Amino acid sequence: MQITCLRQPVILLGMHRSGTTMITELLDQLGLFVGTSLQGDHEATYFLSLNDKILRRINGAWDNPAPILAMLRNADATEMTVKALRGDVLSSKIRHFLGLGTFIKYRSIEKFDRQWGFKDPRTVFTLPIWLRLFPRAKIINILRHGVDVASSLQVREKKMLAERVAKFDQRIRRMSSKDKVDLAAYRGSARCLELAGGFSLWEEYVTAAEANLAGIPNQILTVRFEDFLADPKKHLTDLAAFCELSPTSEQIATAVPAVNVSRGNAWQGDPVLRAFAESVRENPWMKKYGYGNE
Repeated sequence: MQITCLRQPVILLGMHRSGTTMITELLDQLGLFVGTSLQGDHEATYFLSLNDKILRRINGAWDNPAPILAMLRNADATEMTVKALRGDVLSSKIRHFLGLGTFIKYRSIEKFDRQWGFKDPRTVFTLPIWLRLFPRAKIINILRHGVDVASSLQVREKKMLAERVAKFDQRIRRMSSKDKVDLAAYRGSARCLELAGGFSLWEEYVTAAEANLAGIPNQILTVRFEDFLADPKKHLTDLAAFCELSPTSEQIATAVPAVNVSRGNAWQGDPVLRAFAESVRENPWMKKYGYGNE
């Protein structure tokens, strides 16, 4: 079932808002091919759409990933998905990742001879499926303080809600009576409008990452976002070596200033977040990752 490639991918994992975008973008600058069609968060639209389809077909979503756990416990359901995914990746649709010119040159991801990879937080849950196709993939697992993750999710969702509220009256007046709930009612991650909801989602992601990474023989590099910000040059050098990239010292030096080191432990500067952090201090995952002792 596996796909035999000249280069197995680097798969970047990590909960949403954990620094995965920043690290993926930096590795892209240093030579890791992560696709020609990218979203603003540096996720390849091709692999993003595949993860999205897998989850959508089982009534899951990025903020409701639990259904994938049930699917993976069923061998027949998993096998169907693996076979379908293999068919897509080996089809001409891979041109949306490689780009038309590169696809014409190589015709398949199997013959692609550059170091490549992809990032999508939902791969935390779909990883067992991807490893059936790419069993020797290297994995970068990125962690961030759960309160900062929950806060970042809440800020993003509240901003999106405010934008929709501002446009609501104008939009709804233009709609027919049949369209109003479908097109104008609230849409978003209601769960992440609250700190507790975002934090519980962080728990689900780190729990799944621990389970899916346990016992596999793959090369795995775990990076704490806060540690990366404390010494970006060292960690970026380590990441480049892990990905088998060979950037020059000048390339590393050019990339480092783009790192916003102020993003580390942002919760400490907000009394509401400090209080919430105190309430989850004894959470087992917070303690395991060293986030319960600040």
